[in-house]
Amino acid sequence: MKQLALVLVVSVSLFAQCGPSFSKDRKITGTIRGFECGDNCYLTIVDGKRAEQVGLCAAPECESWNEKTVMPSRYKGKRVTVTVGQGQQVDDSGNVMGEMMAFKKIKFLN
Repeated sequence: MKQLALVLVVSVSLFAQCGPSFSKDRKITGTIRGFECGDNCYLTIVDGKRAEQVGLCAAPECESWNEKTVMPSRYKGKRVTVTVGQGQQVDDSGNVMGEMMAFKKIKFLN
């Protein structure tokens, strides 16, 4: 639970830094560090500057992970390029709680 709280704090912090100015074509290349679910599912990527980037896992590749609330372990450490957009965080009842960075597409590089 502490890890999820940390992910949420980091997520909110990243959203506050990035604000609503996401470009539709913004991409991040990095390595998958983790995947965690609570009311929403989040993918953590370490970018080329070794900064953690946490976003809602909203790509088609995430669908089965989100349903099962687990990412297959073979993806941890994989290099990826993600397309970044905005997504809505929802609570367990489906109420929109806010917006944050979301990974809309994932391209696996290795």
